[in-house]
Amino acid sequence: MNLIKSKKLFFILLILSFLGFLDSVYLTILHYKNAFPPCSVTSGCEEVLTSAYSMLGPMPLALFGSIFYLTVIVLCLFLITNYKKIYLNILNLLVFAGFIVSVILLLIQAFILHSFCQYCVLSEVITTALLILVVLKFWEGKRR
Repeated sequence: MNLIKSKKLFFILLILSFLGFLDSVYLTILHYKNAFPPCSVTSGCEEVLTSAYSMLGPMPLALFGSIFYLTVIVLCLFLITNYKKIYLNILNLLVFAGFIVSVILLLIQAFILHSFCQYCVLSEVITTALLILVVLKFWEGKRR
């Protein structure tokens, strides 16, 4: 994959990560305001966002999501402006870990809570898209 195609890919990753960041920050703000987002697609937002699974210690999972997406954004900016293999390796590992967490959270929504939060599912879809793009970039690099 040439440098121009790589920069386009990292720019797409950057945009997706920014959307995920906005989603996670929105949920984090609502958590600290003790408010709930309007759910127009699903009806389980409140159940999911108030469950024991929505927190890790004293912090909402949405805050961890915000940190995850912000880190991906920073790595993409580094890769766009000053490509280094170490940044790509960190990005690959981070996105893979984020995907694993997203799958676990989706399974919790489906099989334990029996409720879905559209904002959580949006984050899971974005993380899946990030993984697909990172895997495509990884395979492209291996074919060279």
